Amino acid sequence: PQEQAYYDALFTTADKTSSGYLSGPTAVEFLSLSKLPVDLLKTIWSMADQNPTNNTLDKQKFAVAVRLIQLFQNGKKPVDLELNLSAEDAAVPMRPPFFEGVNLAAAAAAPQQQQQQQL
Repeated sequence: PQEQAYYDALFTTADKTSSGYLSGPTAVEFLSLSKLPVDLLKTIWSMADQNPTNNTLDKQKFAVAVRLIQLFQNGKKPVDLELNLSAEDAAVPMRPPFFEGVNLAAAAAAPQQQQQQQL
């Protein structure tokens, strides 16, 4: 989705060790900042991690989890496995996903700062 760069920035924020994946406890800690009910977060984890092998989330699985969190926080449900919205729901702009204590501007700036450091 168009929010992919934002999701990538959130992943960079959550991946404090820069390992390219989030361990189960790290992912749970970060995703819990969404303040969604634990049972719903468990369902989101199951949907994001379709082939669990090591109880971690890579950037792609994390993006799926964050997209689902964003949809639920906005009171919307996906209509397909690509997590698209119905035409009616898509016509109404969604708020970005909320994670308590996460600075949205810093999250969005993180990838730009990393690119500049690599130059």
